[in-house]
Amino acid sequence: MAGSELDLLVFGDTAIDHFYEVDTFPKINEAAEAKNPQKFYGGMGANTAVAASVLGLKTGLVSVIGSDAEDYRRYLQNLGIKVHLTAMFGDTTHSIFFKNNGRQISFFYKGLTDKLDEQVPDKDIIASAKAVYMSRTYLNLQKQVAKFCTNKFLVYNPGYGVFKFSKVPEEIYTILKKTNVLILNNHEMEHLRKIGFGISNKLGPKVFIITNGKNGCSVYLRSTQINVPAFKTEALDTSGAGDAFNAGFIAACLRGYETTEAAKIGNATASFVVEKWGCQMNLPNWEQVMGRVEKM
Repeated sequence: MAGSELDLLVFGDTAIDHFYEVDTFPKINEAAEAKNPQKFYGGMGANTAVAASVLGLKTGLVSVIGSDAEDYRRYLQNLGIKVHLTAMFGDTTHSIFFKNNGRQISFFYKGLTDKLDEQVPDKDIIASAKAVYMSRTYLNLQKQVAKFCTNKFLVYNPGYGVFKFSKVPEEIYTILKKTNVLILNNHEMEHLRKIGFGISNKLGPKVFIITNGKNGCSVYLRSTQINVPAFKTEALDTSGAGDAFNAGFIAACLRGYETTEAAKIGNATASFVVEKWGCQMNLPNWEQVMGRVEKM
């Protein structure tokens, strides 16, 4: 590929999400009835790629996918996403969510997802994109991708992968040297703080964003903290809200919006997703997002 054929190239996972409602969470060795089973497409990487595509960005996705999810590949292709999916014999990641009045317990069957960390990134594909987004903690892959991202707008969201760390890996710091924006939620940041990580522009990113659910997000820019409110709406399911925020934020940045306004647009994008079950089920287009931004 030559030139900027893509607005955004995403490196991240695909997953099949299984949602259940429960009236109560059982204690250990007890049971509870699960109701209203539903199945959705998911995965941090794919969620962001799909949301960005619906917002009008020319989007690519680099991921791995199992032999049980060829329908997912076709779905992504039909959305116009440039897919670079390594197909493997085996299972795609499956995520199981048990939900009760805004709270949830989650379980993950990893399947083939760790194989993503064994992939060798194609520097020509990276060169074709204006922006690159990396999700989760596929540190070997991400370190290689970051190396090719000189003069690229690189956004990194390690997500819940940080909870497996008892100390911050050196690879994280290597990746951050090339990163423009680091995004974490408040729970992830709290864990990283406990193991010695702190917000500092000396690490590499010029912008740090901490998302905090219904409280919006905090933008750390040039040693200044700016709190950006959320759009008030009735939240049915918060799964995928962070991924939608990332897509909205990146789309706004690529359209020339300054950082805090882009975060506001990210919050507005996320507000649609929480109104229905499923990470990709209530994704807005750009005009719908801007309609909500005007009301914030």
